[in-house]
Amino acid sequence: MTNLEKFDPTIIKLAKTWKISPLKWEDVAQELRLHLLKKERTTKTPINDYKNWAYISCRNKIRDLAKYYHRAKRDVRNETSLDELKEKGFDKSV
Repeated sequence: MTNLEKFDPTIIKLAKTWKISPLKWEDVAQELRLHLLKKERTTKTPINDYKNWAYISCRNKIRDLAKYYHRAKRDVRNETSLDELKEKGFDKSV
């Protein structure tokens, strides 16, 4: 059993605890698994305490995901639809 497999129950718990709209908890868990695999392969120093290292890495990734999706949601709200433009007098056919 690999370190990631041993840590998987914690990944699932974290993914279910932190709701990141529009992602489902399964998507968040998969993002965390991929993040850990990638980070583990690129880390140059040996990982002495995998559980602690993985927990901190997952917590940081969750924060980054939350920021990304919060920003994306805010950007979508600021977009103007074509119907709104037509109501304001902007018409593409003119």
